[in-house]
Amino acid sequence: MAGCRGLSVVRGLAASVLVSRLLPAVLGHQPDAGHEELGPYLGGGGDARVREMSPGVSAHEGEVLEWDRAEEANRTWRWLQAQPQGFERVEAASDDGTRLVGHALACRPDSPRWLVFVHGYHDNWRTGLTYARRYAEAGFNLLFVDLRAHGESGGEWVGAGWLDRRDLVAWCRWVVARAGEGARVALAGISMGAASCLMACGEKDLPPQVRACVADSGYTDFWRTAENVVESGSLGTPPVAAHPLVDVARRRLMREPGGYDLRLARPVDALARTRVPVLIIHGEVDRVVPAYMARELSAAGGGHQLEVFPGAGHCCAVFADPERYWGCVLEFLGRWM
Repeated sequence: MAGCRGLSVVRGLAASVLVSRLLPAVLGHQPDAGHEELGPYLGGGGDARVREMSPGVSAHEGEVLEWDRAEEANRTWRWLQAQPQGFERVEAASDDGTRLVGHALACRPDSPRWLVFVHGYHDNWRTGLTYARRYAEAGFNLLFVDLRAHGESGGEWVGAGWLDRRDLVAWCRWVVARAGEGARVALAGISMGAASCLMACGEKDLPPQVRACVADSGYTDFWRTAENVVESGSLGTPPVAAHPLVDVARRRLMREPGGYDLRLARPVDALARTRVPVLIIHGEVDRVVPAYMARELSAAGGGHQLEVFPGAGHCCAVFADPERYWGCVLEFLGRWM
C-alpha cells in the first residue's frame, strides 16, 4: 500500500511539472497558424494535413481525399480571384471584453443569408476557405472568425467551446447589426469550432436570426476528447496515460487568471436544449474525435440529423465524398434558411 501511495505521489509530482511547462503552449494563446492564402487544408501543406487527420484509410481512399482536396483548392483559387473585393477585417467584443477578430466577405449583397464559420484548434479563419466557394454559390455572405486565443483574437486561454459559445453569440449579434433584423444566419464549424457552435446553440440569448447549425467533427465533451488525444497520441504527441495529467491541467487552469473548468465544455448538454436544427457530420475513421461521439450528439435532444462518412478522418468528410457532403449540407440549410 505504501509503495502504491509513493508511486501515486511521484506520478502526481511529475504531472505537475509537465503541466507547468505545457499548459501555456497547449491551451494558451496559439501562435499564428500561418498565412497560406488558401488556409491549412487547401494551401500548400493541405495534403500533409489531410493525411495526418486520416490515418488508417486505404490507399484508394487516400487518393480520393488528395484528388478532391486538390480539385477544391484549384476551384477556390479561381473563385477568390474573381471576387471584386477581398475579405474585410472586422471586430467584435465578447461579454468579458475580449477583442474578437473576423474576416467578412459580403459576396452576395442581395441575400439576407450569412454563414458564420468557426475553425478548429490551432488554426485560424482561413480554414473557412475550404468551404467558402460552395457556401457563397449557395447564396451566403461569409464571416470567418478567429476563435479566442487564436490568430488575431484576444483571450488568454483556448476556450474549448465553453468560452467560445459567448463569443459566437457576440458574432451573431454583429451579423444582425450589419445585415439587419431580416438576416438569416447559419453557424458552421469543424472540430473545436463545431463544439463552439453547438454550445452557442444552447444559449438562451442567441439571436433568433440563427436558423441552423452545421457541426463537422465536433465532440460531445472536451474532457473525454482530451483523454482520448493524450492516451492515443492522435494529434502527433507520444501516447501517455491521461491521468493524472489532465486532472492536474484542469486544476491549474481553474486557478489561472481568466481560466475556467474544462469539464464545463459539454456540447452534448447544449444540444439537449437548443431550438436550432443541427446537422452533425463525422468521419467514420476519425481518431481525434471518435465517431461514437457523433452518434451521442445526434441522440441528444430531438430532430438532429447525422451523416457519417466512410473513408474520412478528422475534418475530412468534405474531401472523402464532396457530392454527398454538399448535398447533405445544402439540402439541410435549404430546409431551414
